Amino acid sequence: MKKSARAIASGLLLFAAFPPFTLWPAVFLGAALLFFLLADEKLSRRFLLALLAGGAFFAPLLHWSSIYVGSLPWLILALGESLIFSLIALAPIKRSIYGAIVFASSFTLIELLRMKAPFGGFGWGRIGFTQVDSLQMFYPIIGVVGVSFIALSLSALVVVRPKYAFLLIPILALSFFDVNLNTPSGKTLKIVAVQGSVPQLGLEFNQRALAVLNNHIDATPKQSNADLIIWPENASDVDPITNLKARQGIADLIKEIEKPLLIGAVEQRSSGPLNSSLFYGADGELLSRYVKQDLAPFGEYIPLRSISEIISPLARQVRDFIPGDNWVKHKVNNIEFQSLICFEVLDDDHIQSGAVNAEFFVAQTNNATFGDSYQAAQQLQITRARAAELSRQFAVVSTTGYTAHIDQNGKVLTAAEQFKPVALEMEIEAFRDRATTVRGSLFWTGILSVLWLLCVFGQRRSRSVYYR
Repeated sequence: MKKSARAIASGLLLFAAFPPFTLWPAVFLGAALLFFLLADEKLSRRFLLALLAGGAFFAPLLHWSSIYVGSLPWLILALGESLIFSLIALAPIKRSIYGAIVFASSFTLIELLRMKAPFGGFGWGRIGFTQVDSLQMFYPIIGVVGVSFIALSLSALVVVRPKYAFLLIPILALSFFDVNLNTPSGKTLKIVAVQGSVPQLGLEFNQRALAVLNNHIDATPKQSNADLIIWPENASDVDPITNLKARQGIADLIKEIEKPLLIGAVEQRSSGPLNSSLFYGADGELLSRYVKQDLAPFGEYIPLRSISEIISPLARQVRDFIPGDNWVKHKVNNIEFQSLICFEVLDDDHIQSGAVNAEFFVAQTNNATFGDSYQAAQQLQITRARAAELSRQFAVVSTTGYTAHIDQNGKVLTAAEQFKPVALEMEIEAFRDRATTVRGSLFWTGILSVLWLLCVFGQRRSRSVYYR
């Protein structure tokens, strides 16, 4: 029972590194405790302990998914993620340096698996999202995957050799500094991010036609020195192309402000809706359209629909969106930027491919469907990690918050208060294309798999030598 309680404690410690607590040192404590518990245990016991730790981690982490759809979908999601997490128990783990690397590589490989599967993956709750305030300098070099591996390796190595705790000292020291490895292009852009809010939180945030659109029109400053005005995902709650009132309202606004305007909108097609980012010039002409490619399972399309509708009748209300099939850069003042829409910040390969030639990012999201939960704060944490990884600044704009300006090191420079109409001013600095030196989930899967195999073999070899 003591070990079971400690396994639950390890999962809760891992959760504490994410919002609402955001205590990055908790990762090292939680991972070290989990390694200590799994080391030198038999398979069945390892599986039980890992499952308990996973449940204690994912159940509170993902509780926001139950806000408006009930407990059953949340519990199924948390259990599914916990079962995948428990795969860490498959490999024997010894309390040795080899065992520490087996643990860290297994954990990181499972994070990559969760990012990709099932149903396109759900990469929420990765350790690499939590260390922007500690391992920030490593993000542009090895990315989110590498940061996960480093943090987990250090945690386990301290258990094996307590004297290795000195390795944590430079991490603590570096956490007080920003290390800038970037090359600015010398160009800047003044942006106003409009958080127009919604009439009501929840799944029916856009139930009253044009209400959300009108909120954003009203919250947009009519006089400003901005080079670009940006609105969040779903800011136009009706199709601004086919709906006459919406189209006219946007045209009138652009005529008044005389500024380029980026709009998050749901467009309607006979085959299904599109989640679009529409860029209008200062003359009101539609200049470019990006359609979200990486759709959220169970949110924008329903896998296993017949089963899903039994679990939650609300699934019947979801009409499957049609994904886009290519990246489209928007351009203002000769600066190219890429819009990322909500769920798209989760997949490493997807966001890294979108970073090519993008001088900064706009993250458009709608957090109204998760009420006043800490989902929005967790998403902001993920976006901070992406900014540090890609060495780019982010203008984050949400219907209800968090709307924020994130610099190229992942630091939040300014943020708007949640749930209030706000026009947040920011000056974005553009950066030349700078990719991480180690990128791609396939590459990382190969490297970590080889390392895992070598260390599993090393464990066995060292054990056989010991018993001679």
